[in-house]
Amino acid sequence: MLKNKSLLTIFIIIFVDLFGFGLILPLLPFIAQKYQASSLTIGFLTATYSFFQFISSPILGRLSDRYGRKKLLIISQFGSMIGYIILIFAHNLPLLFLSRIIDGITGGNISVAQAYIADVTDKKIELKEWD
Repeated sequence: MLKNKSLLTIFIIIFVDLFGFGLILPLLPFIAQKYQASSLTIGFLTATYSFFQFISSPILGRLSDRYGRKKLLIISQFGSMIGYIILIFAHNLPLLFLSRIIDGITGGNISVAQAYIADVTDKKIELKEWD
């Protein structure tokens, strides 16, 4: 059982982010082919989420230092929800890209979650000797 109940919330946020990424990734090429996307376009579409997550992670981390981690985690979850809603109703390639960009930017919240975990866990480290 978790000592700190707020860690459960953080683990759920991370699970939702990674589950959503893992669920969408294998389906994305089939969705893009529906709109006559080339193989290169499908590759760019697939990489869009990770690229924008890479760009936004340090920015979200810095914003969470300034405005608070909880606020940024809540906002980023709403952003991911908006990205998924756009993906559901996308009827062309630009909307598919927009959905992956929004979800990638808000998916950069993993750095914020890691910082929150570091904030709420004990600083004490126990070292055990090997017999």
